[in-house]
Order: sequence, then structure tokens, then C-alpha cells
Amino acid sequence: MEKSLLSERSVRVKAAFASKDDAIRACGELLLEAGHVEPGYVEAMLERDSLSTTYVGNGVAVPHGTKDSKRFIRSTGLAVIQVPDGVDFLKGNTARLLVGLAALGDEHMDILTEIAMICADDARLAMLLSAETPERILAIIAGTAEG
Repeated sequence: MEKSLLSERSVRVKAAFASKDDAIRACGELLLEAGHVEPGYVEAMLERDSLSTTYVGNGVAVPHGTKDSKRFIRSTGLAVIQVPDGVDFLKGNTARLLVGLAALGDEHMDILTEIAMICADDARLAMLLSAETPERILAIIAGTAEG
């Protein structure tokens, strides 16, 4: 049975975090709970962000592991966390949407392209940031949500 890339269980709305490390750890825990990764991946996500920020702009961060952490990935998956008040990703960057990523092979490139397209669409991003439920987040990402 193939795991879903993203499910309601891997989406959180209205989250708040004291630090970017707490936010990144929460993304990793969702990936872990969904069975996409082993525990070592969570620490690799923190390590990756310490090497170079995973903040990508427009209020979005894409926490993911290092190249060496691929051994901890069981299946490709995503976790999405909405942070209405934002979390400081340093250097004046505030992330309001976190998209945790674990990808086998080179799948991450296609996924990152899709994330970039969603985040470049200001209307779609605004919908994600104001969504009240995980179901609504999934519908927006899938492109099936009504404005």
C-alpha cells in the first residue's frame, strides 16, 4: 500500500512556535507520525536549516533534511503547518507557512517546483494562510478549493 504524499494527519492549522527550531521539529514529527521518515530525519532537518536557511520567501519555509539523511526516509511525503502569527526564521524572515519535505531520489525537485508555484500565487497563498481546517488546506493545494 502506497502512502499518501500529504494527508489531513500531516496538516496543522493555527499553530504557534517559540522558535524556528520548534517549528522545524514539528514538521519532522508530522512526517514521522505519517510513517514517511525515521526519527533521525528530524534532527537532520534542524541540521540542514543551520547550514543554510530553509526559508524560501513570501512567508514560506520548506524544512527538509540533509543529503546524508536520505537513509532515514521511508517514503516521499509532506507536512504542512500554518503559523498565522509567523515564526522568526532570522534575518527579518517570518514564515507563516511551513512545508516539511522528505523525498526519495530526485522527487524533491518536482515537489519544490509545485510548492514554488503555489507560493508565488499570492491569492492561493492567502487562502492557505487563512484556512480554518486541514481539509481546506488539502483542497487549496490540490487546486479543488473554491475561492
